[in-house]
Amino acid sequence: MRAQRLSTWQLVVPVKSRHAAKSRLVPPSGVSRSDLALAFARDTLTAIAEVISADRLFVVTSDDRIRAQLRIGGAHVVDDPGRGLNPAVEAGVQVARDNDSDAPVGILLGDLPALTPGDLRLALAACAAVESAVVPDRSGMGTVLLTHQEAGRVAPRFGHGSALRHGQTARRLDLDLPRLRTDVDDLEALRQAVAMGLGRHTAAVLHNADLDVEQLG
Repeated sequence: MRAQRLSTWQLVVPVKSRHAAKSRLVPPSGVSRSDLALAFARDTLTAIAEVISADRLFVVTSDDRIRAQLRIGGAHVVDDPGRGLNPAVEAGVQVARDNDSDAPVGILLGDLPALTPGDLRLALAACAAVESAVVPDRSGMGTVLLTHQEAGRVAPRFGHGSALRHGQTARRLDLDLPRLRTDVDDLEALRQAVAMGLGRHTAAVLHNADLDVEQLG
C-alpha cells in the first residue's frame, strides 16, 4: 500500500553529478563510484516519492540520468549552478518559493541509501512542530535535513561542521532515525547503511558486482 503523501511540505534535494560525487568514498572492489553515487540518489528519491508529491519536489542537479528520471516522474528539475552545495540549495529554494511562497520548505541530502518513507514522514512531522529545524547526520557534525516554515528565511550553510552552524538559527533535532541520518560519504558509512538495509538501487549495484552485501556489514 502506498503511504499517504504529505501535502504541505516542499522539499529541495541537491544531487551532485554522479561523475563528480563521492570523491571521499573508496567503493568496494569491482564497484564503480559513479554507479554507487547514482544509486544513492535514486534510492533517496524513491523514498521521497512515497511522501512528497512530484509537484512539490525540487531536485537540483546536472546529472543527465537523474534529470531524465525526474522528467518522467514529474518532479521539478533545477539546474545546478555549479558553484558548490550551498548555491545549489539556494537555487532550489528559490524555485520552490516561486512555486508556493507560503509552504514550509525542507532541504534533504541526496545520499541516503537506507532512507525509508516512514522515517522521512516522522522527521518532517517533528520538524513541523518548530519554526526551523536541523537534523544532524549520524556523526552529529553534518546536516541531513534543514527546514523552515518560511522558505524565504531558510539559511543553508552546508559543509564541514554544518550542524553547529545551522543550530545557531534552527532547533537541533537529534532524532532516533538512523536510516535518515546515515548519509554515505565513506566506506564505514556504507557499512552502516548496509547493516540497516539498503534501497533496491544501491543493493543492485553491489550485487551486480558479485559482492555479498551482508559481508560489508
